[in-house]
Amino acid sequence: SRVLAQLLEASLYSLKVGGKRVRPLLGLAAAGAVCSDGKRDISAILLALETIHTYSLIHDDLPAMDDDDLRRGKPTLHKVYDEATAILVGDGLQARAFELLADAPGLSAEQKVRMIKVLAEASGFNGMVGGQYIDIASTGKDLTLEELRAMHMLKTGALIRASLALGGIAAGATEEQLAAL
Repeated sequence: SRVLAQLLEASLYSLKVGGKRVRPLLGLAAAGAVCSDGKRDISAILLALETIHTYSLIHDDLPAMDDDDLRRGKPTLHKVYDEATAILVGDGLQARAFELLADAPGLSAEQKVRMIKVLAEASGFNGMVGGQYIDIASTGKDLTLEELRAMHMLKTGALIRASLALGGIAAGATEEQLAAL
């Protein structure tokens, strides 16, 4: 329908804003470190990582969070569309990431379940959501260096670690290789 086409357009606006795409690059590098033949198609996994990251940025920019008007030099999604659209696009992108992992070609059910668990943990209360909560709760307060590190380990670090783990899992890494990644 025309209305759902607008939702897709808003989703694509955020996905196309650009950036360094660090998380997919880390996932690709991890897969390459484990499986040097380069024959594995992990594009669905890389897209899932970028989709989760994009959802987190959309929500981070909202007035109830950081209230940013610009992201990478372009108006934030809630400024181009509206707050409700931004919330729904973020929610939809988060769900889409797990759908991409569940449907990723060439992987066993065990690999898919493990990747879904890793990404869910990195995205949730003990990952990005927890880190964002600490960030919001500490606004206007002085954090110790330890508290600041803990916040960043959750808010940013959890998804970076998950990127390496997902690439490794997709490439069939051993437990020893995953620990090294």
